[in-house]
Amino acid sequence: MRKLRVGVFHPGTQHSWQTALAFQETQQLAWYATSIFYDPTIWPYRLERLVPRGLAARLHRNFQRRYSPALSPALVRQFGYWEWAETAARRLGAHRLAARANERGNVAFGTMVTGLAEREPVDVVWGYNTSALEVFRWANQRGICCVLDQTIGHSVTLDRIMIREYGLNPGFFFHPQIPSTTSVIERQNEELELADLVVVGSEWCGRTLIENGCAPEKIRVVAYGYDETLFPSTVPNRRPLGGRPVEFLFVGQLHARKGIAHLLQAFDEIPSANAKLTLVGGLAVPPTALAPYRQRVHHIDSLPRSEVVKHFSSADCFIFPSLFEGSAIVLHEATGAGLGIVQSRAAGDGVRGGTNGDIIDEVSADHIRRAVLRLLDAPERLLAWQDASWRQRGERTWRGYRRRIVELPIP
Repeated sequence: MRKLRVGVFHPGTQHSWQTALAFQETQQLAWYATSIFYDPTIWPYRLERLVPRGLAARLHRNFQRRYSPALSPALVRQFGYWEWAETAARRLGAHRLAARANERGNVAFGTMVTGLAEREPVDVVWGYNTSALEVFRWANQRGICCVLDQTIGHSVTLDRIMIREYGLNPGFFFHPQIPSTTSVIERQNEELELADLVVVGSEWCGRTLIENGCAPEKIRVVAYGYDETLFPSTVPNRRPLGGRPVEFLFVGQLHARKGIAHLLQAFDEIPSANAKLTLVGGLAVPPTALAPYRQRVHHIDSLPRSEVVKHFSSADCFIFPSLFEGSAIVLHEATGAGLGIVQSRAAGDGVRGGTNGDIIDEVSADHIRRAVLRLLDAPERLLAWQDASWRQRGERTWRGYRRRIVELPIP
């Protein structure tokens, strides 16, 4: 039986490398299309050869974030510059400009992928939310299977949640929160309608799609993973809990959507002698929002994944009260490091069966604070959670994700 030829495309990264690698390992990957993938022989990556050594090292460190040594360069197709514009705008704090660059870039990228598929035919196109529509329109007319990898919940649900959050914590927003435009919602709905299969990372994400009209029979839940080549293979040697503060860790963008306002407010009322909080991630709220809490929490700017691992290994408990996700990969990374987890239900697939952590019923400072205090009063629970996460880590790897992806029945 002939193997299906699969084309995977994503203008950025997310977990698309792992999806592409899954089909590369089964010799089904025809190509992987993206906008940024480190190749020192082409522009703009050749810049690192032309600038002073210190700047070259910084450039290389940033370029390496968009690179996977496991993917065959012969299968990577790289084109489009909108992703560069979006990334630059976000780093400069021009969030509205970044959003416009993202919208324009997704359309342009999809058009280029369509041209690629015409030159290098495939049986399946595997794309990601908001950047797949142009390809799906073209493929649908030609009887080519369309798989939508939906990495986040439906935008209508997101709008409802974030408008409410703006009313509660406006200081954590750069601009007043406005709902998605009709064109954005229509684009998402058409992608879902054209898709033969919709892959999500958690049941919660799937429910938001169903609530907004997606056919339930299209949806398949495939849990994400963590990079087992980066995380420790033996139990991290954590300090005994007695006589010191419990070390809590948050990893991700410091963004209103991540519940960061409620997390900071909760820890502001917990004595630092009992619990410490480290935040690792880029600042995506106004600096004035974080300023009142800087004496209470430790903030570390965004780091490459290889450098984040040490923070997972040294912490005691991962805390992630996100208001809206698809399924946060950091939850799997926390499990891979043997951490207990406190999370919101919307955060995704982290706590399983109550064995390795606690799911808070509501994202609020009060609910987070109470969850933390319950844990501080019974540290033996935390040890049990850590043990449970360590036992689960084998089923949470990217290797396991890749196996589940290629086992999916393609319509």
